[in-house]
Amino acid sequence: MVMRVAVPVLPCRDVQAARSYFTDVLGFDTIFTWETPPSYAAVIRDTAEFHLYAESSVGPARVVVVVDDVDSCHDELRARGADIVEPLADRPYGMRDFNVRTPDGHLLIFSQPLTEYG
Repeated sequence: MVMRVAVPVLPCRDVQAARSYFTDVLGFDTIFTWETPPSYAAVIRDTAEFHLYAESSVGPARVVVVVDDVDSCHDELRARGADIVEPLADRPYGMRDFNVRTPDGHLLIFSQPLTEYG
């Protein structure tokens, strides 16, 4: 058995607004939406996939998104208007990362190892 990927499923007060943030600001593409207005949606960028579902009570999640060039990712998302709440920096835990907050309060940590895994 091989586990291939884990897909975070994030609660959202407004799925359409959340989907728009992921597509318009973070550069994701929509895989699908379900119902009108949407109560569930899926977005993808490269191999990073998120599912979004309608929930009136939203508690924030933290998700690490490992990228291969965190500096260019930071520059792109800043230019697109992402809500960067923790600046890009080398961290003592061996990662270079920055944090983006979604409109629902979820924290997306875009991260790159300072050295190769191994």
